[in-house]
Amino acid sequence: MNRYLAELYHDPGISPAANAAARERARQTHAALPGLMAAKNVKLEAEYHLDPEHRAILIFEAPTIEAVRDVLVQSGFMQYCDGRIYPVSTLKEALERTKDLKPIV
Repeated sequence: MNRYLAELYHDPGISPAANAAARERARQTHAALPGLMAAKNVKLEAEYHLDPEHRAILIFEAPTIEAVRDVLVQSGFMQYCDGRIYPVSTLKEALERTKDLKPIV
């Protein structure tokens, strides 16, 4: 299984803290996550809000980046958030991948 980090963000005017429609959409989004993740074989490892900004970081374990994308779209996150998805690894794993690279300098 691979790990992916999703960075989600939105403008203050569409924040669930300030906007009633966005608040209700966020409630529905979070309620939909368990079923969607189960259907796509995706596990949420961690979720953080970057206080006080309008940003969140979610870390998933999933078979593909497309599975994470589908969960984010189908749950409704992308109706009130912009976002990016990154494949992630530990620093140890990154060093291991580069150990046989010939240095350029």
